[in-house]
Amino acid sequence: MKLPRSAPYLGAGIAAFGGGIAWVAVESLSWYSTQHPVLGQSAAVSQVSGFYLYEAAGIALAVVGALLLGMGLARSPGGGPGSVLTVVSEALNAGSDVRIGALAGALYGLAYLLVSSVLVYQPTVNFQTIYRVTHPTVVAATCCGSPGTVPELIVYLAPQWHIAVQILPLDALFAVLIPLLVGFNVVVAAHALRNRLLRSNAGWLGPVGVMAGFFTGCPTCAGLFLAGTIGGLGATTLAVALAPYQALFIALSIPVLLISPFVVAVFAGRAALAACAIPGAADRRTLS
Repeated sequence: MKLPRSAPYLGAGIAAFGGGIAWVAVESLSWYSTQHPVLGQSAAVSQVSGFYLYEAAGIALAVVGALLLGMGLARSPGGGPGSVLTVVSEALNAGSDVRIGALAGALYGLAYLLVSSVLVYQPTVNFQTIYRVTHPTVVAATCCGSPGTVPELIVYLAPQWHIAVQILPLDALFAVLIPLLVGFNVVVAAHALRNRLLRSNAGWLGPVGVMAGFFTGCPTCAGLFLAGTIGGLGATTLAVALAPYQALFIALSIPVLLISPFVVAVFAGRAALAACAIPGAADRRTLS
């Protein structure tokens, strides 16, 4: 039996993606279990920089896996007209839809960096007075925190312009992973909308995943958002109250972002089949 040409890509993609995520998780948990203060910023920066080099390798492996999965889905033979795999394959082979998805993912990634405070811009803060930095500087903290929040690396890119980068293990992972998933969602949705295949009852899941994705690496952002939505609540108090539920935001956003393109493809496939259906005798009499 001849395997479909998508099989090697799907198999390698699943292995690479799962291996990359496991790599990052094991490294983060290992650091958390042995975290201890390191005296001297030079030694701390050296150790933390090494940690993030290893994490970058794991993230790169996960990205390669995601790209291989996309190639496999694009080459999938599908299950006939209107099937989920057919719709997804057609979407991934449509250049204009892929470009829209890539642009949406990039813009979402930039917004995520700002909202989750990975990219920090504080125009009202005097970096020299508050942080005591006057030129590009790297500062590291080796402990103490919960899994995924240690170690921390802060890069003061341009203190005179109030710009810095704050890197945490979870933020580094999700700043790459979530925009990829958002881009995949947009590719399938754009294809369905362009071909007028998306029904209203399939459209709610994607936005839920997008909003949950913002909250994945930033429970404080969730608190601020909800405090602005629900009048009369203190933003800081609510943000602090939501912080322990970061794992819940993670558990919510990733499955939703993974599943929603295929849910959209289900409704798009049904719409495509309905549009191509041949009228029966009774229908022909009605039409005549």
